[in-house]
Amino acid sequence: MASEDIRGKTVAIIGGGPSGCATAIRLARLSREHGLGLRVVLFEGKDFERHYNQCAGVLSPPIEELLQCRLDIELPYEIFKRQISGYRLHTGGKEILLVGPHRGGATYAVRRVVFDRFLLASAEKEGVEVSRSRVTAIDFPAKGRDRVFLYTEGGMLKADAIVAAFGLDDGMMSVFEMSTGGRYRRPGKYMHTFVVKITTDRTFIDKMLGSIIYAYLFPPGIPNLDFGAITPKGDHVIVNVAGRRATVEDMFAFLSLAIVRDHLPPLALDGQEVYRGKFPGKPARGTTGDRYLVVGDATGWMRPFKGKGINLAIHTGILAAETMVEHGIGAASFRLYEERTRNLREDYLYGTWMRHLCKAGEITGMLGTILSMAKVDQGVHDALFNAVSGHDSFRNIFLQHVRPRVLANVVRNYIVDQKRRLA
Repeated sequence: MASEDIRGKTVAIIGGGPSGCATAIRLARLSREHGLGLRVVLFEGKDFERHYNQCAGVLSPPIEELLQCRLDIELPYEIFKRQISGYRLHTGGKEILLVGPHRGGATYAVRRVVFDRFLLASAEKEGVEVSRSRVTAIDFPAKGRDRVFLYTEGGMLKADAIVAAFGLDDGMMSVFEMSTGGRYRRPGKYMHTFVVKITTDRTFIDKMLGSIIYAYLFPPGIPNLDFGAITPKGDHVIVNVAGRRATVEDMFAFLSLAIVRDHLPPLALDGQEVYRGKFPGKPARGTTGDRYLVVGDATGWMRPFKGKGINLAIHTGILAAETMVEHGIGAASFRLYEERTRNLREDYLYGTWMRHLCKAGEITGMLGTILSMAKVDQGVHDALFNAVSGHDSFRNIFLQHVRPRVLANVVRNYIVDQKRRLA
């Protein structure tokens, strides 16, 4: 049952990435289904013919369910560059091939800029008004006024509610912090990321990588990096690294590692174009407030290691749209959005614990022991696969696998490994 207090309202969405488009598409479809007469206006200052978001471009489960069942979208074939069949994880001086059941859906490597263009075009087809301009200021309702004033490069809009889907755009985060009187506070920590696109032929990719993503947890000799990865696509591979203190020199150091160069074509480091970005390492504050909801990266709810930023963006956008349609745009309704996203926020906490455990395991050498166990223990293998691939939440992984018996086996095998090294 749709809420009557949203009928005929105007909802402004700031940002045309996956979170903003998902919100807009879901709002437009629900408005049409329930005859609500919503006006949905989306602002996006980027031109996706020339600009793009820094991302490895991997769509993992439950992306198909979110797109097909909740947005009624089917991605065109040309977006897909490769279906990913597994992960080869390097950590603790050892490696393992992780291949798991695809009951949760397949994982795909896509061209991110094409994906973004497609989503924005899909929003326009649904009747969303897309304004190719940036929001420059916002005035929330004061005494005697019940609408939000948005000032943009192309004019002004009066809206009844705002969805903040601007990602980690520093300018928009500053505007929003000031406009909300400090209620919204951007994520306090970030993982700095660097991306390199290496063009090569499909024959080389099929021979050296196949359809496997090569993942490196705490790459050896590079203390600033939490992870790095090589992702095969159609006619190129994407190399990305991330860490809280990562620099471009760490990217070059990663590209110079023998275990990385073995899977890349010959390349001159100085000749590579490096793209810099970031993703949140700590939740934002004040993600709901008077007349606004925050979705996507701007929430800061991304998981450590397997961020799944596209999934988070689309999922939070859908939940925001459904909450507004079902419960209205009042403060009580937006508190329900916080309840509906609780599992996403909780998984960030479980992911943080996982990161600390993995870091301790890397320092002590216990991660190598766990990889050895995964080759003979299906439960340990599945836990690693689900953690790396994102097929399951960190919460479920903890509840299912981090048990006294399993931990005792890890410690016992670790002691045996240490005795062998000292022998």
